[in-house]
Amino acid sequence: MRLLILCVLTLLPAMKIAAQPPGIPDGWSDGYVYANGIRIHYYRAVPAPGKPVVVMVHGITDIGLSWTTLTWRLQDSYDVYMIDARGHGLSDPFTAVDDGNTLVKDVVAFVQAMNFEKPILMGHSMGAATVMRVGGEYPDLAKAIVMLDPWLGPWPPRSRDSTEREEERKSATSDVGKNENSQPDHLSVSMSGAPETLVVQNNYSFDELVATCHHNTPKWDPVDCRYWALSKKQYHGAYTTEAWQVMSGTMRTGESLAKIPVAALILKADTSPEQRKVHEKAASVMRKGKLVHIDNAGHNLHHDQLMPTVEVLKEFLSTI
Repeated sequence: MRLLILCVLTLLPAMKIAAQPPGIPDGWSDGYVYANGIRIHYYRAVPAPGKPVVVMVHGITDIGLSWTTLTWRLQDSYDVYMIDARGHGLSDPFTAVDDGNTLVKDVVAFVQAMNFEKPILMGHSMGAATVMRVGGEYPDLAKAIVMLDPWLGPWPPRSRDSTEREEERKSATSDVGKNENSQPDHLSVSMSGAPETLVVQNNYSFDELVATCHHNTPKWDPVDCRYWALSKKQYHGAYTTEAWQVMSGTMRTGESLAKIPVAALILKADTSPEQRKVHEKAASVMRKGKLVHIDNAGHNLHHDQLMPTVEVLKEFLSTI
């Protein structure tokens, strides 16, 4: 009996630790910088002074640490910084004066505040659109632009007015319940909604979020799922129609792709031959660009197919 009690007491600390959100990877650090009117939080991989600087910009609802497994494959050769976008992670929230240019200006201000000289800018999804716009609108800022699964092709027309958006937000709120401590039977994650909706997501059990990730994305590394879960607990983004328009406005890239003067790489998810042709036509405007589709990968291609993504990235980066 004494042995059984001892075994249980020995296991309890480990069980408690296993249920906690992950910290920063070994050898990494984090910090804040004041840029474009807010505190921007960032992570830095194992310091590599003297090596090319890479600034990574994540997508909607993610955080800087969402890049972890990819960064591990790059940190020996690059000095990698991963920001938490405004309204995400540990960075400050959106403000009443933000617009569709704000997130672009955040990246520019971050680079300037950190005194980086010609960094490589890498973004995924909304972050890909952000760095695309930085490359086109601030042509002297970056050494190269890398975009993971940005929207390519004709942008769909605006299909929601503010009234429709408000009704959707109310509906989403009613689905999860009015009590911010309640949890639905099946975890769902929203990019936008009323505060009641998004705060419920913040209160989801970490372990249940991890389990949801493993169930929905079985190809992902367990590390990716743990940081995915953490990002959803930290998300404090689009509580209002106006805040959502800040993010969606960022992704209206206009003619930015054609204006990028430096080497550029677009990685796209796997898709049909017909859709690949649409992507190729859209990417053909790049002056010094390359488009690569990652086979058997979805939108989160650096999680779905990590090593093929790393291989293409390293080949491209070795040429600049």
